[in-house]
Amino acid sequence: MELSHATYQALLPHQIVSTTGEILASPAGATPDKIGLIDGSRQWTFKELDQLANQFAQALLEKFGEGHSERMGPVGIIGKNSAEYFIAHFGISRTGTYSINFPTRCSVDDLTYTINLTKPSALIVDEDCLEIVEAARAQFEHQPLYISIGQQGVNPSIEFWDFFQGQANTQPAIEIKPEDNDTIIFTGGTTGKPKATLSSHLARAVSAMAGIEDFRVATDLVAGYSVPFTHTAGLCSWLQPAVLAGCTGVIIPKWDPEIFMQLAEQHRINMIFAVPSQMAVLLDHPTFEPERLKSIERIIFGGAPLARAIIERAEEAMPWMYCGRAYGSTETGHLAAQIKRDREAVYDAYNQPGGRIEIEIFKAPGVIAEIGETGEVATRGPHLMTGYLNDEKSEAGFFKSQETDGEWGWMGDLAVKHDGYFSINGRSKHMIISGGLNIYPAELEEVLSCYPGLKDCVVFGVEDPTWGETPVAAVVPKGDSIDGDDIMAFVAEKVAGYKQLRKIFVIEEISRTAAGKARIDEIRKQCLG
Repeated sequence: MELSHATYQALLPHQIVSTTGEILASPAGATPDKIGLIDGSRQWTFKELDQLANQFAQALLEKFGEGHSERMGPVGIIGKNSAEYFIAHFGISRTGTYSINFPTRCSVDDLTYTINLTKPSALIVDEDCLEIVEAARAQFEHQPLYISIGQQGVNPSIEFWDFFQGQANTQPAIEIKPEDNDTIIFTGGTTGKPKATLSSHLARAVSAMAGIEDFRVATDLVAGYSVPFTHTAGLCSWLQPAVLAGCTGVIIPKWDPEIFMQLAEQHRINMIFAVPSQMAVLLDHPTFEPERLKSIERIIFGGAPLARAIIERAEEAMPWMYCGRAYGSTETGHLAAQIKRDREAVYDAYNQPGGRIEIEIFKAPGVIAEIGETGEVATRGPHLMTGYLNDEKSEAGFFKSQETDGEWGWMGDLAVKHDGYFSINGRSKHMIISGGLNIYPAELEEVLSCYPGLKDCVVFGVEDPTWGETPVAAVVPKGDSIDGDDIMAFVAEKVAGYKQLRKIFVIEEISRTAAGKARIDEIRKQCLG
């Protein structure tokens, strides 16, 4: 692997990896006796974590791999951050198959759709997600082997630790190639259905290596794992770089400000990755005491649009703390980081990465923007996703296969090109990111279209101090009047909680182009002034 660019200057020789399994094996070899993970009262060294991942892999192969001679089907995980999730993730990566990371905040319909789409041979279920799995499982086209985490489990199932008890702790004799598929993480779809984003081992490795340099992740840091591992930001942008760097990691199972402050004090956490909504909830919490977080040197924000007010409040309350920003997506993993601390000069501005990650600003496909010009952000390199599972149309749209050679992945963000960095100034796609989760307006518009009494509608996002963005709708009634609260209740019954509409604007007409596309900017101005 060529690593001649500055992006990888911070890497030690043992941190140059090409597969996900090597991300854990690297610190296990370099610092075997160092504490690698803390989860409540439990803790493990890197060597112990590596061996547990091997045992889990061996058990999966024994169950599904027919004597290691054939590759098994994918393995799903649904649950909060935990040591079990950590071990399962790295264990699956050593079997020759890939992990499916199901979001915990989803509807029964979404879970049913994603299970039937991906067809996991096994599903690891946290007890906190037991209710939704039980509600959906009758609609699964096939029943996976259920492996339960916690005291309550799917019936029938096998308990997580019992599943691999007595297995050999050596790495399975399975050849893992960098180009092999490693993970599925879900993002929203233009049709309202979640998209299964499939990425390779090499994509995960390149993203992890870039993260070490961009976030300045030093081996002696204590990392707080606060963003869900089901999310790209939690798994790819933070967990994997921190593990590869050899950091001690502390599991934060759920974002509860009081629990977070307790863990930060107890373990002297130095660095966390957070979505903006987490910081907003922390700052507004009645027990928030900045002095309890004196050990934290850096917070890296990512996963959702970040209101400037949140950074300003955080830096005012905790002036010793550096608030940085990360840029990437489910399709790309980590791409770039904020270039310096002066938030006025570089707000929403990011470095041009080196190494094997390329970013360019295009005025049009094949036409590169000049310094000072605005264009769409595109990226190419081994960090790009393999594709969307069974969704060639969306995949072609991401790669703009009809307009380009397909080498570039298009982020849907508008940016100004500068000398050595770029600054985001808008999105060409009107996807809504609320609390780090993607909401596609088409899904909500489809639900709204079923409400009696509506002539037309459009959904768009508005800035929210807690969640980054929240969805609202502009509607045109068929008659003289309409009940906005009733409309929101109608939608709330049919979508996941984070997708619920926050406000209804009643207008006379939806402004549209000749092709029928809503003029979002005009409508937004009409509604918000």
